[in-house]
Amino acid sequence: MVKIKFISQPAPHIRAERTTRGIMWDAIAALSFLYAMAIYYHGPRALVLGVGSALLCALCNFLATLMSGQKSNSRDFSPLVTGLILPLMMPASVPYHIVAIAAMFAIFVAKAPFGGTGHNVFNPAVAGFTFVVFSFGAELFTYPPPTMTMPLWGPIEFIVQDSPSHIMWLGGTPGHSVIDMLLGNFPGPMGATNILILIACLLYLVFRGTVRISLPLSFFATVAVYAFLFPRGVATGLASVGFELATGLLFFGGIFLLCDPVTSPRRTSAKVAYGICAGILVMLFRQFGNMQEMITYALLLMNAANWSFDMAAERLAGRIRRKRFETKHAARAGKKIPKKA
Repeated sequence: MVKIKFISQPAPHIRAERTTRGIMWDAIAALSFLYAMAIYYHGPRALVLGVGSALLCALCNFLATLMSGQKSNSRDFSPLVTGLILPLMMPASVPYHIVAIAAMFAIFVAKAPFGGTGHNVFNPAVAGFTFVVFSFGAELFTYPPPTMTMPLWGPIEFIVQDSPSHIMWLGGTPGHSVIDMLLGNFPGPMGATNILILIACLLYLVFRGTVRISLPLSFFATVAVYAFLFPRGVATGLASVGFELATGLLFFGGIFLLCDPVTSPRRTSAKVAYGICAGILVMLFRQFGNMQEMITYALLLMNAANWSFDMAAERLAGRIRRKRFETKHAARAGKKIPKKA
């Protein structure tokens, strides 16, 4: 007699030799490369922002778990990932209290009320960032020069520079070279400008099996096709494609936000459809939105519709399985029918 042991655990349910803890560690390892570049460009303030945000998210998650009457899971590193992602979406000059508000909103509002890790409908980092955008939009879209070292405390004074994302939103064309765009030598979020490092992070996550290439590839391909066919501003053709992919939070969001295992579909077909829809929605927000960076709004809408992609993929897979079974059964039945004389 064979005994079957059932293990009850929250999502994400990974059907491979990976654990949620391993996935979170891979994300932390990839994010550490972005922090290394942020520290190189802006000094130790970038590290303080990241560590402080991660610790605050972990503390909020612990308190939320206690208030819900559940047992705290010391192996749950998802709050650390959320805390590390949040400052990378902001300028290096962002005040500490804005990051703290975003972290608390991400855990107490966007995550804990839905049941904690594996049950949240919206990506906590996306929700936290979007919340502070409503209240502190000007400070979140004011970027210092890319190589300016930020002081740890006190007021920060610098000459405001227009980011390429802001220039394109106004209908202009950024005056940065391809090399500058690849190396992150332009104003922008401190973790979303160095495209070469972001590509390395994506390859690492794909190699580790943490991210399936089908989702980010379909997303980036859709953005590229849309930018080529419907360019913003003066830039056209491949120049429009390059600027759209390299500016703002698009590349960073396509790797670390869109591919969240909890708020993204499971099946490959659903991931491809999800990536295509997300790419179209992001570009529509960019082209017709009233703010220079609205990718997070598009991602929140996609998070809310995530279940529909999974359900559609399951129905399609079920029909394919039934069709194969009926075809196979009909073929077997046909062989058993004796031929009439």
